[in-house]
Amino acid sequence: MRLSKFLVVTVLTLAIASFGSSVNAASSPTSGSTVNIKSNVLDEKSFTGLIIQGHTYVDLDGFVSCLPFQINSKALSFQSETKTFRVLNEDFAIPTPELQFKVGSDTFQHNDESFQMNNSVLLIQNRIYFPLKDIVSIYDINVSYDSQTKTIQVSK
Repeated sequence: MRLSKFLVVTVLTLAIASFGSSVNAASSPTSGSTVNIKSNVLDEKSFTGLIIQGHTYVDLDGFVSCLPFQINSKALSFQSETKTFRVLNEDFAIPTPELQFKVGSDTFQHNDESFQMNNSVLLIQNRIYFPLKDIVSIYDINVSYDSQTKTIQVSK
C-alpha cells in the first residue's frame, strides 16, 4: 500500500512539474544565442544582441545605438498595461521622430505612419527586444554579418 501511494504521489508531482515548465516555455520566447554587434551609425558603439530563430534582436540600448538620430532619455516611455514602448517628440532639446512599438506586434509607428516588420517586438525577462533589421531599414541603414569577426555590422 505504501509503495502504491508513493508511486501515485511521484507520478502526480512529475506531471505537475512538466505542466508548469510547458506553460513557462509557452509564455516567454526562447532568448536565443548572443551575438556581438558594432554600430557606427552616429558613434562607434559595441554591444550584444540576440539571435532568435535566425533574426537579430537588440535591447533598448542597442536599438538607440543603431538609430541615425539621438534620443533624449526623457523621451522614452513604456506603458506596462498595454506593453507599449514610445519615443516621444515633445519639448526636449533633441528633435526626435515619434516612434511607437507594441510587444507582440509586427508593426510600428513612425511619425503617425505605420511600418510592417517581418518579426514582432519581444519582451524577454522584462526587457524589450526590437528586430534590428526590420526597424533600421527604414532609415537606409545597412546590417551585415562579418564572418571573420563573427560580428554584425550596422552602418549608414
